[in-house]
Amino acid sequence: MEIGPNTVVTMDYTLRLDSGEVVDSSDGNDPLVFQFGQGQIIPGLERELTGLKVGDQKEVRVAPEEAYGSRESRVVHQIPLDRFPEDITPAVGMRLTVRGPQGEEVPFTIAGISDGQATLDFNHPLAGENLTFSVTVRDVRPALGDRIILPGEE
Repeated sequence: MEIGPNTVVTMDYTLRLDSGEVVDSSDGNDPLVFQFGQGQIIPGLERELTGLKVGDQKEVRVAPEEAYGSRESRVVHQIPLDRFPEDITPAVGMRLTVRGPQGEEVPFTIAGISDGQATLDFNHPLAGENLTFSVTVRDVRPALGDRIILPGEE
């Protein structure tokens, strides 16, 4: 069976940046399982997996536009350090969340601290990056409607 609409895919992967840095991998972890065409993985990777079969291996390079987008300066903000709760000591690189307008959690990174101000970056950490995935397809099976059929289920 080939990867395409109405399939559930199980795959091993390693994600690298242009620098060669490994930023994510299923090595030593469970493989990635997703339903094709449901927006569960980035569009550029999903498109390149179309037609692959069990056992196929592929290296896929995905541009920012088909992954997490370009970095946007409009989502980088400065706030006074005294606006942080007392139990949080802000540090560069720290990942935190704030509540959005509908009560959702919105992640950000503290990108800098200077002159009593913290620079908050709401870009995805991989925004603006070219991503290279090395994938091995372990399983491709039919999906039943919107429900993923787990191994052993009928």
